[in-house]
Amino acid sequence: MQLVKGDSLEKVADYWHCTKKTVKKWADRFYKCGAEGLSDLPRIGRPQIYTPDIRLKVVGLACQYPGESYLPGVTHWSARSLAGVIAKHFKEIGEISFETVRRILKSHHLKPHRIKYFLTRTDPNFFAKAKKVIELYLTPPEDGVIICVDERTGIQALERKYPGLPMIQGHCQRQEFEYKRHGTFCLIAGLNIKTGRVFGECYERHTNVEFRDFLEKLIDLYPKQKLYIILDNLKTHLHSNVKELLIDNDIEFIFLPFHGSWLNQIEIWFGIINQKCIRRSDFKDKEMGMELVLQFVNTWNTNWAHPFNWKYTVNDLAKLLGFEEQIILPKYSSFIA
Repeated sequence: MQLVKGDSLEKVADYWHCTKKTVKKWADRFYKCGAEGLSDLPRIGRPQIYTPDIRLKVVGLACQYPGESYLPGVTHWSARSLAGVIAKHFKEIGEISFETVRRILKSHHLKPHRIKYFLTRTDPNFFAKAKKVIELYLTPPEDGVIICVDERTGIQALERKYPGLPMIQGHCQRQEFEYKRHGTFCLIAGLNIKTGRVFGECYERHTNVEFRDFLEKLIDLYPKQKLYIILDNLKTHLHSNVKELLIDNDIEFIFLPFHGSWLNQIEIWFGIINQKCIRRSDFKDKEMGMELVLQFVNTWNTNWAHPFNWKYTVNDLAKLLGFEEQIILPKYSSFIA
């Protein structure tokens, strides 16, 4: 029916998770023999033991939570546990091997042993807010600088109890597992999306006082330019102490939607500093940790600073949220968070 409607072989194959050759084979059989051509041809060998009805029962059971009726306290199925429950509670099916169960689940693209996280969108204006940020990235204004700002909180100052072992032929570098804690500190950083340069400051706390101090230093870096600052909805960013600073300076806050931190380009850079600096750290105290982090900021700006190649569009966002209409990206205009 899809081919009759004009769908291509490739589209039908993608829909049914099969090859174009398979689609063409069944289409040819239908054109030659009609509906009868869709039935299996006579074949030699043992007839199928587990009928489609039995297979559907296995699939139906796999889609239930095992703890609801058969295996209290168990959160998910395995092929072996399914086979055991079927043999015990489904006499009409009888004994069935876990390998058969596995093949049935595989044929229906079911993987009960796997799980993925997702995050419920609680912001009713998620699309509108995210669209503003993407619009800024792809069509930046000419009258100012776009800075992506966020806090990297809870950086642990860990001191390894014993020295590590260097990399040698056949063995990677080794790091002592046990460590001493020397507290935590916070890095507040801002990324210039045009140049890729980062401005950062380390603090022992991350209240509105520290955030205002960071903004004041950021303003000094761009004294005659308007700042478009992209940031999240942390209460610290909305404190009256911070708002007072906005009144006297040419700054516009563009707030990300709730649970939209993945749209903040500074998060990309936080991943880089975590891999290249923090993850293998060995700090004797917090002061040493702060110093090393700021040294990395300087190293980044001197050697590696570059703008990130942002390709995510408003249309991509629309597809993610289930919108079908195509959106033409408008030019940037000032907006209120």
